[in-house]
Amino acid sequence: MNRIKLWIITAVVLMSMTGYLRLYMLIENGTITVPSYLNLVSLIEPIKIESKIFGHSTKGKPIEGYVIGKGQDTILLMANIHGNETGTKLLLDQFVAKIKSNPNIVSRKKRLVIIPLVNPDGYEINKKMNANSVNLNLNFDTPGWDTWGPLGTYAGPKPFSEVESQIIKQVVLQYKPNMMISYHAQGALVAPEESQSSFALAEWYADETGYTYEGSDSSDLNFWGTATMWFVRTTGNPAITVELPKLTESDWDTNKKALNDLISSNHVF
Repeated sequence: MNRIKLWIITAVVLMSMTGYLRLYMLIENGTITVPSYLNLVSLIEPIKIESKIFGHSTKGKPIEGYVIGKGQDTILLMANIHGNETGTKLLLDQFVAKIKSNPNIVSRKKRLVIIPLVNPDGYEINKKMNANSVNLNLNFDTPGWDTWGPLGTYAGPKPFSEVESQIIKQVVLQYKPNMMISYHAQGALVAPEESQSSFALAEWYADETGYTYEGSDSSDLNFWGTATMWFVRTTGNPAITVELPKLTESDWDTNKKALNDLISSNHVF
């Protein structure tokens, strides 16, 4: 190591030590409080973006995603639980790319858990169901569960029979999200689960995007066994379904403002 490099490293270390010593002295004489000091340190620390493999599909494909930030307000965003709804994955991929380009758009109070592709086996062959021909969004344990869905699709031999739905369950239990948004297609609408906070979240998202707000009285969307219904009944926190207008398009321009506002502000539903 040459002398110039050694001098630079020594200077950086001394500056860091001096900075922390000055902060310590400010705390000691009461100029700033310990919480204020911790806030200053957290603001210096960059937003962390972690790539994750949350588990593997029926055919062994990785179910990948991201954990972004370290705040206490955790938001779960998931997509492509139906393999042919490929625009939903594209939307969350675009969202993650935007965050990677400027991580500071994520509030320090937020933590994001993002799973763009829940059903990689169905995605690979452009089919709605998973490799066991199960509609994964009917495979969650809720009241009224049955092996066949309202539209005649197979919900599995029992709730959580599928590894993909088990992975979502484990993610919820591990990260304890304060809300869930599940992206589907197609319909250009937003549907809440049965809770006041879900109604508020759905109305807000519909206002932000111009999508149709579908209230809980809509029989077309009143399914049992869904990820969002299970989430609300398990956690008591809000959950909504966002239906993009088309199966294969992200509709990014319509959704980007809602997504940006959701992660950069202090919305509480």
